Amino acid sequence: MCPMGLDLELAVAALKLVRDIMKVREGEEVVITADTGCDWRVAEATAQAAAQLNAKPIVVWYMSPPGVGKAADPHIPLKALKALLSESDVWIEFNKSWLLYSTPYESAMSAGKVRYICLVGMDADMATRTIGRVKVPLLYEFQRRLARITERSRHMRIKTPAGTDVEFENDRERPVLVEGEVEGPGEYMLFGQVDWAPVEDSINGSIVFDGSVWPPSELGLLRSPIKLHVRDGTIVKVEGGSEAKVFEAWLKSFKDPNMLRIAHLSYGCNPGAKLTGNILEDERVWGSSAVSRKLTLYNLIWIYLHDKIYKLRDLAFCARYVVIRSTEWAHAQDEGSPVAPESHQ
Repeated sequence: MCPMGLDLELAVAALKLVRDIMKVREGEEVVITADTGCDWRVAEATAQAAAQLNAKPIVVWYMSPPGVGKAADPHIPLKALKALLSESDVWIEFNKSWLLYSTPYESAMSAGKVRYICLVGMDADMATRTIGRVKVPLLYEFQRRLARITERSRHMRIKTPAGTDVEFENDRERPVLVEGEVEGPGEYMLFGQVDWAPVEDSINGSIVFDGSVWPPSELGLLRSPIKLHVRDGTIVKVEGGSEAKVFEAWLKSFKDPNMLRIAHLSYGCNPGAKLTGNILEDERVWGSSAVSRKLTLYNLIWIYLHDKIYKLRDLAFCARYVVIRSTEWAHAQDEGSPVAPESHQ
């Protein structure tokens, strides 16, 4: 075998993924989905790691569909995937065109058996940075403390030098979600994100995208900022250059007023993440925040609409605390000293 870049680092990340994150046990059946657009090395290394734990891995490889979610259904081996994923114990998704919200995904979630994690488009470099070199237990603790601060906060404000200045109220009855902690059957995402839904009608101010926006597929890493004016949770104006025009046209193309509504916010806190144009990684950049649109049903296709804000000099106020200051976590403590996840870099 000819060595390739990050071979050993990838092996470490894959073992950490199956053993420490997905908690794969001996005898469990582990399905790894990998379309032709993904990094095959990551799928192979993950299967090898599962085999080391005496689990039973299987890698499903198929042509990358032109769409994602329900839009992928006509282009994938639908019946085979539905049967396989519904009966598996663990499902790890590395597809470039994701199956999240597809018919096989819905069948697997309805069966209530599988522990599923969405790691779309993850290559060897990303796996090394966002999993292999991260102290996972420490990051989990950091996320939990950050969530507790947010849960206790009624009023929040986010400001950036790029022009973001937005305020909103939180509903303390709504959950603050900590991503990536696997605790039984269900859907999971890569750790390094804490998200919640504020009171929608309370969101007012300006939001500036200055890092990455996706979808639509024409966008990604931004060349110039996109500014949204938000009133009572609804986008009333979009400002900026050519990319802003593309974004505004895409929002309005659905002819659905929910597309102009803010759905949820999140903190990014994976110390290995960087802006790459991959939504999974972009929304976890350390010290950033993200905004998404509504989850809406349009033409019988579920579309999960994440539109990223990357304010790389964030200032987020959470109640009386400053939570983020210039991409560093200024207050992430709870009745103790601050904690900060560390990378092994």
